[in-house]
Amino acid sequence: MKKSLWKKICITGIVLSSVFILLNLLLTYLFMAPFSTIAYRGQVEEIAEGLKNRITDNELAVKDYMEELDENHNIKVTILDGDKNVIYTTRIVDIRQSKSWSDIVAQMDAKNSKLSHGESVFLARKTTRREHQVVNLVLLQKIADDRFVVISRSYQSLINATYTAMVFELVIGVPMLLVVVVIIYYLSRRMVRPIKEMTETAAQISRLDFDKKVTVTTEDEVGQLGNAINKMSEHLENDVAMMQKEIEERKKLVRNLSHEIKSPVAVIMGYADRLKTILSKNPKKAVEYCEIISNESTRVDVLVREMLELSRLEQGADEVVRESFPAKRLFDAIRKRFHEENMERQFVYTDHFEEEDSIYADYILLERAVYNLINNALQHGTGDDMKIHVTGCAKEEYYEIRVYNSGSRIAENELADVWNVFSKVDKARSRGRGYGIGLAIVREIVEVHEGYYSVENKEDGVEFCIAIHNKKTC
Repeated sequence: MKKSLWKKICITGIVLSSVFILLNLLLTYLFMAPFSTIAYRGQVEEIAEGLKNRITDNELAVKDYMEELDENHNIKVTILDGDKNVIYTTRIVDIRQSKSWSDIVAQMDAKNSKLSHGESVFLARKTTRREHQVVNLVLLQKIADDRFVVISRSYQSLINATYTAMVFELVIGVPMLLVVVVIIYYLSRRMVRPIKEMTETAAQISRLDFDKKVTVTTEDEVGQLGNAINKMSEHLENDVAMMQKEIEERKKLVRNLSHEIKSPVAVIMGYADRLKTILSKNPKKAVEYCEIISNESTRVDVLVREMLELSRLEQGADEVVRESFPAKRLFDAIRKRFHEENMERQFVYTDHFEEEDSIYADYILLERAVYNLINNALQHGTGDDMKIHVTGCAKEEYYEIRVYNSGSRIAENELADVWNVFSKVDKARSRGRGYGIGLAIVREIVEVHEGYYSVENKEDGVEFCIAIHNKKTC
Protein backbone atom coordinates (compact mmCIF):
# COMPACT_ATOMS: atom_id res chain seq x y z
CA MET A 1 0.00 0.00 0.00
CA LYS A 2 1.39 3.38 -0.99
CA LYS A 3 2.04 5.91 1.74
CA SER A 4 0.13 9.17 1.52
CA LEU A 5 2.00 12.40 0.88
CA TRP A 6 1.52 13.74 4.41
CA LYS A 7 3.00 10.53 5.91
CA LYS A 8 6.00 10.87 3.62
CA ILE A 9 6.45 14.48 4.73
CA CYS A 10 6.21 13.45 8.41
CA ILE A 11 8.73 10.63 8.02
CA THR A 12 11.09 12.87 6.05
CA GLY A 13 10.82 15.60 8.70
CA ILE A 14 11.48 13.16 11.57
CA VAL A 15 14.46 11.62 9.80
CA LEU A 16 15.95 15.03 8.94
CA SER A 17 15.45 16.28 12.52
CA SER A 18 17.09 13.13 13.96
CA VAL A 19 19.99 13.44 11.55
CA PHE A 20 20.38 17.10 12.49
CA ILE A 21 20.56 16.27 16.21
CA LEU A 22 23.10 13.46 15.66
CA LEU A 23 25.14 15.63 13.31
CA ASN A 24 25.16 18.43 15.88
CA LEU A 25 26.45 15.98 18.53
CA LEU A 26 29.15 14.73 16.18
CA LEU A 27 30.30 18.24 15.24
CA THR A 28 30.37 19.26 18.90
CA TYR A 29 32.49 16.22 19.75
CA LEU A 30 34.93 16.73 16.87
CA PHE A 31 35.27 20.48 16.52
CA MET A 32 34.27 22.23 19.76
CA ALA A 33 37.66 21.63 21.43
CA PRO A 34 39.81 22.70 18.44
CA PHE A 35 37.63 25.76 17.86
CA SER A 36 37.78 26.72 21.53
CA THR A 37 41.55 26.25 21.53
CA ILE A 38 41.87 28.97 18.92
CA ALA A 39 39.73 31.22 21.09
CA TYR A 40 41.80 30.31 24.18
CA ARG A 41 45.07 31.24 22.44
CA GLY A 42 43.72 34.69 21.73
CA GLN A 43 42.47 35.02 25.32
CA VAL A 44 45.84 34.00 26.77
CA GLU A 45 47.66 36.48 24.53
CA GLU A 46 45.32 39.24 25.75
CA ILE A 47 46.17 38.27 29.37
CA ALA A 48 49.89 38.46 28.61
CA GLU A 49 49.38 41.87 27.01
CA GLY A 50 47.47 42.99 30.11
CA LEU A 51 50.33 41.90 32.36
CA LYS A 52 52.78 43.78 30.15
CA ASN A 53 50.76 46.94 30.71
CA ARG A 54 50.45 46.37 34.46
CA ILE A 55 54.04 45.31 35.20
CA THR A 56 54.94 48.92 35.85
CA ASP A 57 52.22 49.19 38.52
CA ASN A 58 52.86 48.43 42.14
CA GLU A 59 53.48 44.82 43.04
CA LEU A 60 50.24 44.44 44.97
CA ALA A 61 48.08 45.43 41.95
CA VAL A 62 49.87 42.90 39.74
CA LYS A 63 49.37 40.13 42.28
CA ASP A 64 45.66 40.97 42.63
CA TYR A 65 45.23 40.79 38.86
CA MET A 66 47.00 37.40 38.70
CA GLU A 67 44.92 35.99 41.56
CA GLU A 68 41.76 37.23 39.86
CA LEU A 69 42.75 35.29 36.73
CA ASP A 70 43.31 32.16 38.80
CA GLU A 71 40.02 32.42 40.64
CA ASN A 72 37.78 33.41 37.73
CA HIS A 73 39.37 31.62 34.78
CA ASN A 74 41.54 28.89 36.34
CA ILE A 75 44.57 30.36 34.60
CA LYS A 76 47.94 29.85 36.33
CA VAL A 77 50.39 32.73 35.97
CA THR A 78 54.10 32.70 36.90
CA ILE A 79 56.52 35.63 36.50
CA LEU A 80 60.25 34.81 36.08
CA ASP A 81 63.35 36.93 35.91
CA GLY A 82 66.12 36.58 33.34
CA ASP A 83 67.78 33.84 35.41
CA LYS A 84 64.52 31.87 35.49
CA ASN A 85 63.90 32.59 39.14
CA VAL A 86 60.28 32.77 40.25
CA ILE A 87 59.27 36.26 41.26
CA TYR A 88 55.58 35.48 41.78
CA THR A 89 53.22 32.60 40.91
CA THR A 90 49.59 31.61 41.46
CA ARG A 91 50.56 27.95 41.49
CA ILE A 92 50.42 26.00 44.71
CA VAL A 93 53.42 23.92 43.62
CA ASP A 94 56.63 25.56 42.45
CA ILE A 95 56.71 25.52 38.66
CA ARG A 96 60.31 24.35 38.73
CA GLN A 97 59.10 21.08 40.26
CA SER A 98 56.56 20.43 37.48
CA LYS A 99 57.21 17.97 34.66
CA SER A 100 56.85 20.74 32.06
CA TRP A 101 59.61 22.91 33.57
CA SER A 102 62.37 21.33 31.49
CA ASP A 103 60.41 22.03 28.30
CA ILE A 104 59.77 25.60 29.38
CA VAL A 105 63.46 26.19 30.04
CA ALA A 106 64.41 24.58 26.73
CA GLN A 107 61.94 26.75 24.83
CA MET A 108 63.09 29.92 26.58
CA ASP A 109 66.67 29.16 25.56
CA ALA A 110 65.79 28.10 22.04
CA LYS A 111 63.35 30.96 21.39
CA ASN A 112 65.32 33.62 23.24
CA SER A 113 65.63 35.81 20.14
CA LYS A 114 61.89 35.55 19.43
CA LEU A 115 60.98 36.27 23.05
CA SER A 116 63.32 39.25 23.10
CA HIS A 117 61.30 40.84 20.31
CA GLY A 118 58.08 40.47 22.34
CA GLU A 119 56.67 37.52 20.37
CA SER A 120 54.67 34.73 22.01
CA VAL A 121 55.75 31.10 22.25
CA PHE A 122 53.10 28.40 22.83
CA LEU A 123 53.58 24.92 24.25
CA ALA A 124 51.10 22.08 24.56
CA ARG A 125 51.99 19.73 27.40
CA LYS A 126 50.34 16.40 28.18
CA THR A 127 50.51 15.16 31.75
CA THR A 128 48.93 12.26 33.57
CA ARG A 129 47.09 12.86 36.80
CA ARG A 130 45.36 10.04 38.61
CA GLU A 131 45.28 7.87 35.50
CA HIS A 132 43.73 10.72 33.44
CA GLN A 133 45.63 12.47 30.72
CA VAL A 134 45.53 16.26 31.04
CA VAL A 135 46.56 18.69 28.28
CA ASN A 136 47.77 22.16 29.21
CA LEU A 137 48.24 25.17 26.95
CA VAL A 138 51.37 27.11 28.02
CA LEU A 139 52.38 30.59 26.79
CA LEU A 140 55.83 32.16 27.19
CA GLN A 141 56.28 35.89 26.61
CA LYS A 142 58.60 38.69 27.66
CA ILE A 143 56.59 41.41 29.39
CA ALA A 144 59.41 43.74 30.56
CA ASP A 145 63.16 43.98 30.81
CA ASP A 146 64.38 40.91 32.65
CA ARG A 147 60.79 39.75 33.18
CA PHE A 148 59.03 36.77 31.57
CA VAL A 149 55.55 35.40 32.11
CA VAL A 150 54.46 31.76 31.97
CA ILE A 151 50.69 31.39 31.55
CA SER A 152 49.17 27.93 31.75
CA ARG A 153 45.56 26.86 31.14
CA SER A 154 44.21 23.32 31.35
CA TYR A 155 42.15 21.73 28.59
CA GLN A 156 40.22 19.70 31.12
CA SER A 157 37.58 22.40 31.62
CA LEU A 158 37.16 22.57 27.87
CA ILE A 159 36.76 18.80 27.60
CA ASN A 160 34.27 18.83 30.45
CA ALA A 161 32.36 21.65 28.74
CA THR A 162 32.30 19.64 25.50
CA TYR A 163 30.79 16.56 27.18
CA THR A 164 28.35 18.74 29.10
CA ALA A 165 27.23 20.37 25.85
CA MET A 166 26.76 16.96 24.22
CA VAL A 167 24.68 15.67 27.10
CA PHE A 168 22.61 18.87 27.09
CA GLU A 169 22.02 18.61 23.34
CA LEU A 170 20.98 14.98 23.68
CA VAL A 171 18.64 15.68 26.60
CA ILE A 172 17.04 18.71 24.96
CA GLY A 173 17.04 17.02 21.53
CA VAL A 174 14.49 14.33 22.47
CA PRO A 175 11.67 16.73 23.52
CA MET A 176 12.60 19.03 20.66
CA LEU A 177 12.21 16.09 18.30
CA LEU A 178 8.74 15.43 19.72
CA VAL A 179 7.81 19.09 19.23
CA VAL A 180 9.12 18.96 15.66
CA VAL A 181 7.04 15.82 14.99
CA VAL A 182 3.88 17.57 16.17
CA ILE A 183 4.63 20.69 14.11
CA ILE A 184 5.46 18.68 10.98
CA TYR A 185 2.32 16.57 11.43
CA TYR A 186 0.15 19.70 11.65
CA LEU A 187 1.86 21.51 8.77
CA SER A 188 1.89 18.45 6.52
CA ARG A 189 -1.83 17.86 7.08
CA ARG A 190 -2.48 21.51 6.30
CA MET A 191 -0.31 21.42 3.19
CA VAL A 192 -1.75 18.16 1.87
CA ARG A 193 -5.40 19.14 2.48
CA PRO A 194 -5.65 21.40 -0.63
CA ILE A 195 -3.77 18.82 -2.71
CA LYS A 196 -6.27 16.17 -1.63
CA GLU A 197 -9.10 18.52 -2.59
CA MET A 198 -7.46 19.06 -5.98
CA THR A 199 -7.21 15.29 -6.45
CA GLU A 200 -10.92 14.88 -5.73
CA THR A 201 -11.77 17.76 -8.07
CA ALA A 202 -9.58 16.30 -10.84
CA ALA A 203 -11.29 12.91 -10.37
CA GLN A 204 -14.70 14.56 -10.79
CA ILE A 205 -13.46 16.42 -13.87
CA SER A 206 -12.34 13.07 -15.34
CA ARG A 207 -15.97 11.94 -14.93
CA LEU A 208 -17.10 15.14 -16.75
CA ASP A 209 -18.54 16.54 -13.52
CA PHE A 210 -17.55 20.20 -13.38
CA ASP A 211 -19.61 21.34 -10.37
CA LYS A 212 -16.84 20.99 -7.78
CA LYS A 213 -14.23 23.75 -7.63
CA VAL A 214 -10.96 23.97 -5.71
CA THR A 215 -11.08 26.37 -2.75
CA VAL A 216 -8.10 28.72 -3.18
CA THR A 217 -6.93 30.54 -0.02
CA THR A 218 -3.28 31.29 -0.84
CA GLU A 219 -1.31 32.89 -3.66
CA ASP A 220 1.65 30.47 -3.53
CA GLU A 221 2.36 27.59 -5.93
CA VAL A 222 -0.44 25.47 -4.40
CA GLY A 223 -2.90 28.34 -4.83
CA GLN A 224 -1.75 28.86 -8.42
CA LEU A 225 -2.25 25.15 -9.09
CA GLY A 226 -5.78 25.37 -7.64
CA ASN A 227 -6.58 28.34 -9.89
CA ALA A 228 -5.18 26.45 -12.89
CA ILE A 229 -7.40 23.43 -12.13
CA ASN A 230 -10.47 25.70 -11.79
CA LYS A 231 -9.68 27.37 -15.11
CA MET A 232 -9.08 24.01 -16.74
CA SER A 233 -12.44 22.84 -15.39
CA GLU A 234 -14.18 25.90 -16.84
CA HIS A 235 -12.51 25.46 -20.22
CA LEU A 236 -13.32 21.75 -20.32
CA GLU A 237 -16.91 22.46 -19.31
CA ASN A 238 -17.22 24.97 -22.14
CA ASP A 239 -15.52 22.62 -24.59
CA VAL A 240 -17.72 19.71 -23.60
CA ALA A 241 -20.82 21.90 -23.89
CA MET A 242 -19.70 23.08 -27.32
CA MET A 243 -18.90 19.51 -28.32
CA GLN A 244 -22.32 18.31 -27.21
CA LYS A 245 -23.92 21.19 -29.08
CA GLU A 246 -21.87 20.36 -32.16
CA ILE A 247 -22.84 16.70 -31.89
CA GLU A 248 -26.50 17.68 -31.69
CA GLU A 249 -26.04 19.99 -34.66
CA ARG A 250 -24.36 17.19 -36.60
CA LYS A 251 -27.19 14.83 -35.77
CA LYS A 252 -29.65 17.46 -36.89
CA LEU A 253 -27.58 18.02 -40.02
CA VAL A 254 -27.65 14.30 -40.83
CA ARG A 255 -31.43 14.21 -40.34
CA ASN A 256 -31.96 17.28 -42.50
CA LEU A 257 -29.54 16.10 -45.16
CA SER A 258 -31.28 12.74 -45.23
CA HIS A 259 -34.58 14.53 -45.68
CA GLU A 260 -33.17 16.77 -48.43
CA ILE A 261 -31.73 13.81 -50.33
CA LYS A 262 -34.73 11.61 -49.69
CA SER A 263 -37.09 13.86 -51.69
CA PRO A 264 -35.14 13.93 -55.02
CA VAL A 265 -34.18 10.27 -54.67
CA ALA A 266 -37.87 9.35 -54.23
CA VAL A 267 -38.71 11.42 -57.31
CA ILE A 268 -35.94 9.76 -59.33
CA MET A 269 -37.05 6.29 -58.28
CA GLY A 270 -40.72 7.04 -59.03
CA TYR A 271 -40.12 8.43 -62.50
CA ALA A 272 -37.59 5.70 -63.25
CA ASP A 273 -40.25 3.05 -62.53
CA ARG A 274 -42.81 4.88 -64.71
CA LEU A 275 -40.23 5.28 -67.45
CA LYS A 276 -40.04 1.52 -67.86
CA THR A 277 -43.74 1.24 -68.70
CA ILE A 278 -44.12 4.21 -71.07
CA LEU A 279 -40.76 4.11 -72.84
CA SER A 280 -42.18 2.36 -75.92
CA LYS A 281 -45.75 3.61 -75.70
CA ASN A 282 -45.17 7.35 -75.21
CA PRO A 283 -41.62 8.45 -76.16
CA LYS A 284 -42.47 12.13 -75.66
CA LYS A 285 -43.58 11.48 -72.09
CA ALA A 286 -40.47 9.36 -71.55
CA VAL A 287 -38.26 12.28 -72.55
CA GLU A 288 -40.13 14.49 -70.05
CA TYR A 289 -39.52 11.89 -67.33
CA CYS A 290 -35.83 11.75 -68.22
CA GLU A 291 -35.56 15.53 -67.85
CA ILE A 292 -37.17 15.33 -64.41
CA ILE A 293 -34.77 12.55 -63.39
CA SER A 294 -31.81 14.60 -64.69
CA ASN A 295 -32.90 17.71 -62.82
CA GLU A 296 -33.34 15.83 -59.55
CA SER A 297 -29.98 14.10 -60.02
CA THR A 298 -28.38 17.49 -60.55
CA ARG A 299 -30.05 18.71 -57.38
CA VAL A 300 -28.56 15.79 -55.40
CA ASP A 301 -25.17 16.36 -56.99
CA VAL A 302 -25.21 20.05 -56.08
CA LEU A 303 -26.24 19.21 -52.53
CA VAL A 304 -23.42 16.70 -52.10
CA ARG A 305 -20.88 19.09 -53.63
CA GLU A 306 -21.96 21.87 -51.28
CA MET A 307 -21.68 19.57 -48.26
CA LEU A 308 -18.16 18.57 -49.29
CA GLU A 309 -17.22 22.23 -49.79
CA LEU A 310 -18.62 23.18 -46.38
CA SER A 311 -16.73 20.31 -44.75
CA ARG A 312 -13.43 21.42 -46.34
CA LEU A 313 -13.98 25.00 -45.21
CA GLU A 314 -14.79 23.93 -41.63
CA GLN A 315 -11.69 21.75 -41.45
CA GLY A 316 -9.43 24.31 -43.14
CA ALA A 317 -8.45 21.76 -45.76
CA ASP A 318 -8.25 24.35 -48.54
CA GLU A 319 -5.53 26.99 -48.33
CA VAL A 320 -6.78 30.57 -48.50
CA VAL A 321 -4.83 32.39 -51.21
CA ARG A 322 -5.29 36.13 -50.76
CA GLU A 323 -4.56 38.66 -53.46
CA SER A 324 -5.33 42.30 -54.18
CA PHE A 325 -7.85 42.96 -56.95
CA PRO A 326 -10.15 45.87 -57.89
CA ALA A 327 -13.72 45.81 -56.60
CA LYS A 328 -14.95 46.36 -60.18
CA ARG A 329 -13.59 42.96 -61.23
CA LEU A 330 -15.65 41.19 -58.56
CA PHE A 331 -18.95 43.05 -59.03
CA ASP A 332 -18.82 42.93 -62.85
CA ALA A 333 -18.19 39.19 -62.82
CA ILE A 334 -21.05 38.53 -60.38
CA ARG A 335 -23.49 40.72 -62.35
CA LYS A 336 -22.65 38.96 -65.61
CA ARG A 337 -22.92 35.46 -64.14
CA PHE A 338 -26.18 36.25 -62.36
CA HIS A 339 -27.88 37.56 -65.50
CA GLU A 340 -26.66 34.63 -67.59
CA GLU A 341 -27.97 32.01 -65.15
CA ASN A 342 -31.31 33.72 -64.48
CA MET A 343 -32.40 35.08 -67.87
CA GLU A 344 -35.94 33.70 -67.53
CA ARG A 345 -36.61 35.25 -64.10
CA GLN A 346 -38.23 38.66 -63.63
CA PHE A 347 -36.27 40.90 -61.24
CA VAL A 348 -34.47 44.21 -60.97
CA TYR A 349 -30.73 43.82 -60.23
CA THR A 350 -28.65 46.87 -59.27
CA ASP A 351 -25.27 47.35 -57.65
CA HIS A 352 -23.19 50.19 -56.28
CA PHE A 353 -19.48 50.33 -55.40
CA GLU A 354 -16.45 52.55 -55.73
CA GLU A 355 -14.42 51.48 -58.75
CA GLU A 356 -11.15 52.69 -57.23
CA ASP A 357 -11.60 50.42 -54.17
CA SER A 358 -9.22 47.47 -53.85
CA ILE A 359 -10.07 44.21 -52.10
CA TYR A 360 -7.52 41.90 -50.45
CA ALA A 361 -9.04 38.41 -50.32
CA ASP A 362 -9.25 34.97 -51.90
CA TYR A 363 -11.08 35.94 -55.08
CA ILE A 364 -12.69 32.56 -55.75
CA LEU A 365 -14.02 32.16 -52.20
CA LEU A 366 -15.29 35.74 -51.96
CA GLU A 367 -17.07 35.47 -55.31
CA ARG A 368 -18.71 32.27 -54.13
CA ALA A 369 -19.87 33.94 -50.89
CA VAL A 370 -21.39 36.97 -52.63
CA TYR A 371 -23.04 34.83 -55.31
CA ASN A 372 -24.56 32.57 -52.62
CA LEU A 373 -26.06 35.64 -50.94
CA ILE A 374 -27.53 36.86 -54.25
CA ASN A 375 -28.83 33.40 -55.11
CA ASN A 376 -30.40 33.14 -51.65
CA ALA A 377 -32.05 36.56 -52.19
CA LEU A 378 -33.44 35.39 -55.53
CA GLN A 379 -34.87 32.19 -54.00
CA HIS A 380 -36.55 33.87 -51.02
CA GLY A 381 -37.51 37.22 -52.52
CA THR A 382 -41.15 37.69 -53.51
CA GLY A 383 -43.20 39.97 -55.76
CA ASP A 384 -43.49 40.49 -59.51
CA ASP A 385 -40.95 43.31 -59.51
CA MET A 386 -38.50 41.77 -57.01
CA LYS A 387 -35.51 43.98 -56.40
CA ILE A 388 -31.98 42.79 -55.63
CA HIS A 389 -29.44 45.47 -54.74
CA VAL A 390 -25.74 44.78 -54.06
CA THR A 391 -23.47 47.40 -52.50
CA GLY A 392 -19.80 47.39 -51.60
CA CYS A 393 -17.79 49.88 -49.55
CA ALA A 394 -14.53 50.08 -47.60
CA LYS A 395 -14.87 50.62 -43.84
CA GLU A 396 -11.55 51.13 -42.03
CA GLU A 397 -9.83 47.73 -42.01
CA TYR A 398 -12.78 45.86 -43.57
CA TYR A 399 -14.52 45.70 -46.92
CA GLU A 400 -18.27 45.35 -46.48
CA ILE A 401 -20.73 43.87 -48.99
CA ARG A 402 -24.51 44.09 -48.56
CA VAL A 403 -27.16 42.18 -50.50
CA TYR A 404 -30.78 43.39 -50.29
CA ASN A 405 -33.87 41.68 -51.66
CA SER A 406 -37.42 42.95 -51.54
CA GLY A 407 -40.31 40.79 -50.46
CA SER A 408 -40.97 38.62 -47.42
CA ARG A 409 -39.13 39.24 -44.19
CA ILE A 410 -37.58 36.70 -41.82
CA ALA A 411 -39.16 36.04 -38.42
CA GLU A 412 -37.13 37.76 -35.70
CA ASN A 413 -36.59 34.50 -33.80
CA GLU A 414 -35.08 32.93 -36.94
CA LEU A 415 -32.57 35.66 -37.82
CA ALA A 416 -29.72 34.14 -35.81
CA ASP A 417 -30.30 30.65 -37.28
CA VAL A 418 -30.28 31.45 -40.98
CA TRP A 419 -26.50 30.97 -41.15
CA ASN A 420 -26.82 27.33 -39.99
CA VAL A 421 -27.19 24.41 -42.36
CA PHE A 422 -30.85 23.63 -43.23
CA SER A 423 -31.94 26.10 -40.57
CA LYS A 424 -35.62 26.04 -41.58
CA VAL A 425 -36.01 22.47 -42.77
CA ASP A 426 -37.27 21.20 -39.41
CA LYS A 427 -39.88 23.92 -39.25
CA ALA A 428 -41.00 24.05 -42.84
CA ARG A 429 -40.46 20.47 -43.98
CA SER A 430 -41.43 21.68 -47.40
CA ARG A 431 -39.30 21.45 -50.48
CA GLY A 432 -37.45 24.61 -51.41
CA ARG A 433 -38.25 26.54 -48.23
CA GLY A 434 -35.10 25.81 -46.19
CA TYR A 435 -32.00 27.98 -46.26
CA GLY A 436 -29.94 24.96 -47.29
CA ILE A 437 -26.14 25.05 -47.24
CA GLY A 438 -25.38 28.26 -49.13
CA LEU A 439 -25.46 30.64 -46.16
CA ALA A 440 -23.40 28.23 -44.03
CA ILE A 441 -20.73 28.31 -46.75
CA VAL A 442 -20.89 32.12 -46.71
CA ARG A 443 -20.35 32.10 -42.94
CA GLU A 444 -17.27 29.86 -43.20
CA ILE A 445 -15.76 31.97 -46.00
CA VAL A 446 -16.21 35.14 -43.94
CA GLU A 447 -14.63 33.52 -40.86
CA VAL A 448 -11.52 32.37 -42.75
CA HIS A 449 -11.18 36.00 -43.90
CA GLU A 450 -11.39 37.19 -40.26
CA GLY A 451 -14.57 39.17 -40.91
CA TYR A 452 -18.13 39.41 -39.64
CA TYR A 453 -21.65 38.78 -40.95
CA SER A 454 -25.23 39.83 -40.11
CA VAL A 455 -28.80 39.86 -41.38
CA GLU A 456 -31.42 42.55 -40.86
CA ASN A 457 -35.07 42.96 -41.76
CA LYS A 458 -35.85 46.11 -43.73
CA GLU A 459 -39.19 47.82 -44.23
CA ASP A 460 -39.92 45.92 -47.44
CA GLY A 461 -37.38 43.11 -47.48
CA VAL A 462 -34.21 41.59 -46.03
CA GLU A 463 -30.56 42.72 -46.14
CA PHE A 464 -27.58 40.41 -45.62
CA CYS A 465 -24.17 41.85 -44.78
CA ILE A 466 -20.70 40.29 -44.88
CA ALA A 467 -17.32 41.93 -44.25
CA ILE A 468 -13.76 40.66 -44.68
CA HIS A 469 -10.54 41.91 -43.14
CA ASN A 470 -9.07 43.98 -45.93
CA LYS A 471 -5.51 44.64 -44.67
CA LYS A 472 -2.32 42.72 -45.31
CA THR A 473 -0.69 41.32 -42.16
CA CYS A 474 2.98 40.40 -41.81
